[in-house]
Order: sequence, then structure tokens, then C-alpha cells
Amino acid sequence: MATKKASKSNPKAKKQQPQAPKKKVPAPEEHVHDETCGCMTATQEMFGKNAERSYALRDLWFESLVAAVDQQVAPESNKREMLFLTLSNSILDMMMDILPEEVGVVLAENIDDYLAVTLINKKYGVDLLKTFQEEFMAKKGKEFDDEDKLAEALAEFEEEFWNGPRKDLKGKSPNQVVEAALKHYELI
Repeated sequence: MATKKASKSNPKAKKQQPQAPKKKVPAPEEHVHDETCGCMTATQEMFGKNAERSYALRDLWFESLVAAVDQQVAPESNKREMLFLTLSNSILDMMMDILPEEVGVVLAENIDDYLAVTLINKKYGVDLLKTFQEEFMAKKGKEFDDEDKLAEALAEFEEEFWNGPRKDLKGKSPNQVVEAALKHYELI
């Protein structure tokens, strides 16, 4: 016996489903991220799931990396360093491999600069970027009439800050110590 199916053209055969009231979605320029919007901010997207990403990387690489390091003839204390270096290299390769070449080059340059500045901070017990910000505000102020005035003040101060000798860097300029760090690690 054939059963009769409800057709889309037969309104009596369909049950009307109650519809939830539609929520107004603001235009992109009106949207404000908060705990109720359900969106991820760029910062959350970049950093918010790093712990979970670490577990995924562990499941992907850990066993094979440990096996490769265990096969090396080296003192046990060196094997942890080998594991770290191998993992770091793999992560950097992956990051640059998943990006278009021109973006990967920019990422590599930014990582190199970040590493150099961070190494300088550690070596000299300074925080160059924080110092830059504090000295800029002390010298140029916090308020500017427009973005052009801010850009002009930044460009002038950047030249002075990065190229001038500093007591906290033993008489060298930030650019000199950054260049030396990049050369030391063969990053230039």
C-alpha cells in the first residue's frame, strides 16, 4: 500500500513550524565584539586555542620526534635540547609552509626581528619596545591633532631611538645590537 507524502505544493499537508524571532545582525561597521556575539576576535583566533593546538601537534609529531632523538648517539642531557630544536624547526617550517610565499617571507622577517629584540632584552636586561613607547610619550607627548602628525612624530623619534647610542646598551644603538644578534644567529 502506498503512503501519501506531503508535497511542497499542498499547504494542508505541511505542519507550520513556529519560527524564532529573527535577531538583527548589525552591519560589519556597527558590530561590537562581546561575550554575547559568539564571534572570535582576531586575538582569540590566534592565541585562544594554542593549548588545543599543542595537543594536536603532540599527536601529530611527538612519538616520531622522540623516536628520532632516542636513536641519536648523544648524552641524555643533550637529547632534550635536540627534541626542542627539532620541534621548533618543525613548527617554524609548518607556519611558513601554510602561508603564501610573500606572507611567509614577511612572517620570517618579523620572527627574526622579534627574536633579535627579545635576545637583546634578555642580554642587557631591558625592554626595548616598552622603553621606546615610554621615551616617545615623554618626549613627544600622548596627544596628536591627527594621524599625520603622529606618523611624523613617530618617524622622527624612531630614527633617533634606533640609531642613537644608549647607556643601557653599553654605548651601542638598538640597531647595532639587533644587527649583531641577527648576525650571531646567521639570520642576515
